[in-house]
Order: sequence, then C-alpha cells, then structure tokens
Amino acid sequence: MMIRCILCIFAFITALALLPEAYGNGYDDYPPDLAWSPVGDVLVAALDDRLVIWTPDEGQITVAEGEAASPAFTPDGEWVAFILDGMIHYFQVDTPHAFRQPVHTGEAVACTFDPLGDHRDPVLCFTTQFLGSDIYVTGLFSGDTFVLLDEYSDARVNAPVISPDGSNIACMNFAMNPTWYEELYIIGASAPSGRRARADTTFQNRGEWHESKPVWITDDVLLFQIGGWGEWELRFLNIESGIDKFFLDNASQVSAALDGQLLAFCRKDPLPSADFGRAWEDPTTVWIMKRETMYLRQVSEQGEWAIQPALSPCGSYLAWIEMVPDGEVLKVIRVGQKKVHMQ
Repeated sequence: MMIRCILCIFAFITALALLPEAYGNGYDDYPPDLAWSPVGDVLVAALDDRLVIWTPDEGQITVAEGEAASPAFTPDGEWVAFILDGMIHYFQVDTPHAFRQPVHTGEAVACTFDPLGDHRDPVLCFTTQFLGSDIYVTGLFSGDTFVLLDEYSDARVNAPVISPDGSNIACMNFAMNPTWYEELYIIGASAPSGRRARADTTFQNRGEWHESKPVWITDDVLLFQIGGWGEWELRFLNIESGIDKFFLDNASQVSAALDGQLLAFCRKDPLPSADFGRAWEDPTTVWIMKRETMYLRQVSEQGEWAIQPALSPCGSYLAWIEMVPDGEVLKVIRVGQKKVHMQ
C-alpha cells in the first residue's frame, strides 16, 4: 500500500544532476554532502574520506571510512541512508556503527527519502547513473523495488529533491542545445504540463549558464541558483505559474531553514577586481540572510574556501565544509554566535 502510494507521488520523477567536483564555483558536489535530521540537531556529513555524524553534545563521530556520498535522513530522523563505494547503506542514529544494506538496491549515486513515508518502512528513492539515470523506489526494510522512469526516457537526471508535501520533485536534467547545460526540471502534480518548468534555460546563450541547487521554500516555491563561472545568482520559481524572479546576485549553494525565512549561501569576494571580476578559482565564503529584513552577515572567515552551507531545520545551527590543502574540514556554528566548532 505504501509503495503504491509513493509510486503515485513519484510517477513522473526525475532529479538533480551530478557534476564533477570543482571547488568554490557554485557546482560542488551533487547530491549535497551535508544532511540535517528533520527532527533534531543531528548532522551527517560525507567528507572526502569518511562519513561522520555530529551532535552538539558529542561533536563528531566517524561512522565509516572511505568516499561516502548523499546522506539522507528518514522523516522521523531515526535512520540515515548513504552511499559508500557505489552501494547504499543505512544505520540507526543511536547505533551509527552498525550499518547494513537494503535489499535489491544495487549500485547508486544519489538517494533521498519521501518526506511523507511511513516510519515502519521508510520509502527510499535512489538513482543509479551519472548523466542519464534510472530512478528507483524501494522500502528501506522491504524487498520490492520499482523503476520510476520509462525504459526509453531521454532524461539525464540525478538526486531528487522532493517538495514538503511529497507531490512534486525538483530535478536537474542535462540537456544539449547546442552544447551541454543544466535545466531545472519540475515533475509532479503541480508542474506546468507535468514536465519542464522552464522552456528557455539557456538565457539567450549567455555563456555557460546553469540552473542548479533547488531548495523548496514552500510546497509551490523553489529557490535555485543560476549562472556559472563566478557569476551565480539566486532566483525564486513558482512552479504552478512557471514564473521566476531575481532574488540576489553573487550567491550560490543556497540552504534554507524549514520556515524559509533564514537562508545560508556562498559568495565570492563582494568587491571583485576591476580587471578580472570574480574568477572561477576564487574562494567562496558563507553568508546568512534573514529574508524579512534582507540583513546579510558573513559567517566564515575571509579567504576561507567554504562550500555547501547547510542550515538545520529550525535554523539554530549552520554547517559547512572548508576546503584545506589536505582535505575537508567540517565546521558548525550556532546561529547568532561567533564560535565555530572545527571537526
């Protein structure tokens, strides 16, 4: 019954594209490497050589060594799924070292949970290929697996981002017109024509432009980034009308608290060189903004190469990854305080 229900929700699913890692340029890792529990201040981070779980009381605990990816919490916050060496694993938050594998999942590159899935058998959605993916749904504890894309689909998609009400999915799709680019793809009950949310995603061929990193602000409104090569900006999209509007320039990799009022994102140096502008290779810093007042505050250090900011659902904590010469460092702050916990 539960799987049949989720098949209705995911009937037209496609997903967020994976890109090679390119630090500080706005793309970064797809899917994201940081995931907060929906019910508490618990963070799971897939760093360059390990998967860790972080809490305010215990700090950081290593769960698994190796190149992990795509951590995701079940809606009740009790279980975490992640990908290690191409295979999905999962563990209970209270016993993070005892992890197992769901049956019949096979290789995967991204995974997420239906936000309305039943806690008795959380519904896991996962994708299996880079640049053109099969999409599957399965119960975390059961053996039935369903393919959600037609065998002959030409979608090149990955890493689904599901709306809070479970009825729509924000995706990234690789397309070619005439060269490779990314388009924002909305699939579900409220999407225009049930397919692409935008007809023109090249913006009059203005260089290498991409749409990526969608974040649900409400059931019907997305905040996403567009741009590239150091010229990112944030835009809102109403998926029912298909109309988008500009929100903020020089911003990428956006994250939002559950109420959509507190935002965190990356920025290049606000005062670029008059000769060169903001370059692809320039470091990014993490900023937060209160939408109501538009008050901006930088929270990472100037010159720090900070990526993937992630706000906890209630907005009490902010985490990000700092790129250092020998790897990645997890940083966590309590919003409103300056103390940074380096892990």
